[in-house]
Amino acid sequence: MKVLLINPHYPNWIVNKEFLLPLNLLYLAGALKAAGHDTDILDLNVYKPWLKGNDNDSSSYCQSLVEKQIIDSKPMLVGIGCMFSGSFPVVLEYTRKIKEKFPDIPIVIGGIHPTLYSTQILQHCSSIDYVILGEGEESFTQLVKLLANHDNPDPAGIEKIDGVTFRQNGEVVTNKKTHYIKNLDGIPSPPYELVDIKSYYHDTSGWFNPRGMPINATIPLLSSRSCPNLCNFCVAANVMGRGWRYRSVHNIVDEIEYFYNLHDHRHFSFIDDNFTLKKSRVLAICNEIVKRNLKLQFETPNVATATLDEEVMDAMIGAGLTRIGLAIESGSDFIRNKIINKRLSRDSIMNAVQLTKKYKDLLYVKAFFIIGMPEETTTTLMDTYDMIKDIDVDEPYVNNIMPFPGTALFEQALRDGLFLNNIDLENIWKMEAFHVVGNKTFYLKPYNMTVEELVDFRRKVDNLLDTMIKRKLESKGMFHHTYRKKEQDFSAMSC
Repeated sequence: MKVLLINPHYPNWIVNKEFLLPLNLLYLAGALKAAGHDTDILDLNVYKPWLKGNDNDSSSYCQSLVEKQIIDSKPMLVGIGCMFSGSFPVVLEYTRKIKEKFPDIPIVIGGIHPTLYSTQILQHCSSIDYVILGEGEESFTQLVKLLANHDNPDPAGIEKIDGVTFRQNGEVVTNKKTHYIKNLDGIPSPPYELVDIKSYYHDTSGWFNPRGMPINATIPLLSSRSCPNLCNFCVAANVMGRGWRYRSVHNIVDEIEYFYNLHDHRHFSFIDDNFTLKKSRVLAICNEIVKRNLKLQFETPNVATATLDEEVMDAMIGAGLTRIGLAIESGSDFIRNKIINKRLSRDSIMNAVQLTKKYKDLLYVKAFFIIGMPEETTTTLMDTYDMIKDIDVDEPYVNNIMPFPGTALFEQALRDGLFLNNIDLENIWKMEAFHVVGNKTFYLKPYNMTVEELVDFRRKVDNLLDTMIKRKLESKGMFHHTYRKKEQDFSAMSC
């Protein structure tokens, strides 16, 4: 079967345009290729549609690219990735235009947002035929096989597929996701030849680059999946299942070496939820990089802060670590551990921060916090404010908490009537009034605070962040305009 996979363009309101290879679609393409299906990838971001004008102009331009690709390649099925909630309106518009011009082509979507709202989407969006839930290599391949066998279809075949939402006799049916791939080394390698690596190059002249190596772009590496923790705001378990699964050391470093030798690439990003969760594994990866004499730089946007120690930090720096992200969540021990269930002590946080300061000339450090939990008070918020000042990292982020269906936080807010702004809970799947990005909105009212108090603190902490970040960037010889203050889409956040 001929399949076209589409990566939607970023809406114009997303300030950060540091787009990466569409690893989700590349893994799907690898699984399809191994099953004998011909696959194309159309990543609309490489065409930089935001340069065409406003949102309407960008969307029209992308629609024309999609139409041309379908006419040229004649796919029998179209799959569209929707990793972030902010992309859903764009994805929905694609599906409507495709279905209008090519009504016989089945359309499948997947990603974090569709996984959370699959039933509502199929109930209201006739242009979408199927939703793949969570990890998709096996489920999507099985669906493609079923649809490819149109001459001798199995009417009950779709009922055997794990993790898919579909229509049957006019009703929306969901086969819950129950199976996750345990042997990650057994997943077919992403067919990187389907994309032009150089089309992802962008201006990195303002990046922190202590080793003076060419960056060009960041190559994402997913060395493990999911998370063993159950933070009350996190959707990781809903999308990727419980537990933590990881690839072998040689499997990971072989992928790095592929880019290193074939594409002369020197900058990588381990995009795992918890890259440092298992000490022996991290040490082995770093040792293997050094053993193969791979001179590179890498970042770890998400590490397990509690597991960082001197040996791990020394090994990562020795292998090329230059940027690290510490997920702290709150400066309040009560909020962080009793409410969020982070299981992260203040001593562990301060120890991790001190380890990073040992390499302040080689390492750019980010720290992530969230505010606005139901149990928040002016005291707990000031605990966060004070911790931000105390740790004094290069780039602290403070995000307004966002409740997602399926999380303990969402159920709590629903039960206790904590939602603000008259949110229509029946229609949050549309991503219209809900999921607004940019920390301009609070979605929950704490039990013992007013909204005005939350807004006042937001203003106070923003002033602190601007002052700290400007000072830090200048101390590292970086201009303030190079600070990319990302309008984050919080559906991407995990623990």
